[in-house]
Amino acid sequence: MVLQLSQDFLDFLVQKGVLQPQKAQELKIKSVKLNKDISTLLLEEGVLPPRKFYQYRAEFFGVKFIPDIYSIRIQPRALTIIKKQIDKVKETQSFPFEVNPDLGNAKLVIANFSDYNTIQLWKMLLGVQNLEIYAAVPNELEAFISTKFGNLSTSEIVKSIDTNQEQSLNDEEESVIEEEPESFSKVAKLVNELLEDAIKVEASDIHIEPLENRIRVRFRIDGLLQERLELSRNILMELVTRIKILARLRIDETRLPQDGRILKRVKNAEFDIRVSIVPTVYGEKVVMRILPREVKLLTFEDLGLRGKALQDMQDTLNLTAGIILITGPTGSGKTTTLATALRYLNKPEVNIITIEDPVEIRQDGLTQIQVNSKIGLTFAKILRSVLRQDPDIIMVGEIRDKETAELAIRAAMTGHLVLSTLHTNDAATAFSRLIDMGAEPYLVSSTVKLVVAQRLVRTLCMFSREKYMPTKEIHEFIVKKLQNVGNFDIYKYLEQISKDVTRNARKPSDRLFRLYPPIEPPFLDQNGQENFYLYKASPHPRCNNRAYKGRVGIFEVLRVTSEIEDMILKNTPADKIAQRAREQGTLSFMQDGLIKSLEGITTLDEVLRVASV
Repeated sequence: MVLQLSQDFLDFLVQKGVLQPQKAQELKIKSVKLNKDISTLLLEEGVLPPRKFYQYRAEFFGVKFIPDIYSIRIQPRALTIIKKQIDKVKETQSFPFEVNPDLGNAKLVIANFSDYNTIQLWKMLLGVQNLEIYAAVPNELEAFISTKFGNLSTSEIVKSIDTNQEQSLNDEEESVIEEEPESFSKVAKLVNELLEDAIKVEASDIHIEPLENRIRVRFRIDGLLQERLELSRNILMELVTRIKILARLRIDETRLPQDGRILKRVKNAEFDIRVSIVPTVYGEKVVMRILPREVKLLTFEDLGLRGKALQDMQDTLNLTAGIILITGPTGSGKTTTLATALRYLNKPEVNIITIEDPVEIRQDGLTQIQVNSKIGLTFAKILRSVLRQDPDIIMVGEIRDKETAELAIRAAMTGHLVLSTLHTNDAATAFSRLIDMGAEPYLVSSTVKLVVAQRLVRTLCMFSREKYMPTKEIHEFIVKKLQNVGNFDIYKYLEQISKDVTRNARKPSDRLFRLYPPIEPPFLDQNGQENFYLYKASPHPRCNNRAYKGRVGIFEVLRVTSEIEDMILKNTPADKIAQRAREQGTLSFMQDGLIKSLEGITTLDEVLRVASV
């Protein structure tokens, strides 16, 4: 929590030589004009890097500052107290790290050192009269408490903080790192804590970004990046070197991009950490993608497919030949949809071969082959060989070029079912994309049977969901967007599902509750007009105030009918094909998303954010 600082703090910064008098005067005027406190302005406008701001703030108030919270040494006696008072630690974002009852003093690190009540509470709990207060960067302190004291026992906390030896991330690592200097050990712990924290909060990626005056650490959670931590630039080289060692990369190469992999074990689960390092103007940036080794296989309902879209998907998968394309941008869930389709097809009587780069989701019963471009093992080269392996079904991770496209088409024409992905914005564009690659229109029209375009929207945490009545403008917008969906009647549909006994009988812990939660029926408003409820995010402690938990797909599922086949053959523009598909019952991203927002699965804001792109 940021203190409400007086304007004297600006004068202090001027005296320290870190702020120009003219800038200080501008901030004083702006503070009065906007009715904002000085601290908020300093942080919002980036006048000072956050770490420097908190450091000078502590100095201004005569409080000691801990520049690197991960360097702190916690006394065993203090750890015992933290274990007993863990709820207070999390609630107040503070903890003692040294306690001397015989001398009647202790040391406390706290996010908000102006919180008199919390300080007095710790004096009482620790049984001391003198409490020495230390400050730290608040978000770093929060992350430290979360990672160190989240679900650990006292012995585990002592082991993770006091030991100087890093527990190896995999068996091979011990042969690579035999000794670590004391200064490097702290960085080793930090990397381990970042990985464990990211896994705990179900992040898909970790971004370690060097900026001009700091290192920013962000996690991608439910598709959005969230700032998690700020570190000193002084540890950048050691931090990147540590990650390179774990990923088996060259530590002396800092000018070229590098890709590697780390195996991480957390309790009984294993995770593949895909590491990408690229040079930037401020140093090397690291992105680590977290992939669980064992993924819970989903159903099409779990993905968010239903109604005609679900039926078209299942009917097409039951064909013996043809091409099914899954399209969408990076991170839209294409790999998960493919894995779900393969699970649906995976039977003892069929031979399924996959060609992937990399193999992300492993399934028993499939022959999965990893692309290795370094040795010339490309999609096209593997696909040629695979055709001699007597396959019934072939999954090609991505069609990237003319050669792969032609081989996939040939495989479909010779009696194989081929599944693959493309990078397109919508379903109808997939046909022109293949033709642009060099595939003949008559071959595309005769082999492609289904295109599934998808995006991901965040799903509401059911404890955070709050109903509200939409404004007249929003109501009219939704009605207009859905009025062309076949014989779809919003009010009859909502009336029907609001009375769905199986839906209402589910509990939040049930698997399908987030996809089929109970909803309110439509109603007559004060003007006697039919209306419906929408649902918004209202942060709740049960989901750590995130309001959203998990993601679900919104889809365009375009089945190639004889009419659309003729349009592809004539190289008809994608927008015309899309229009005809709508007339035949294909939902757009917006329509599918709006229906899911009416059902309380997600929010209108989420749908507009994703489907409007």
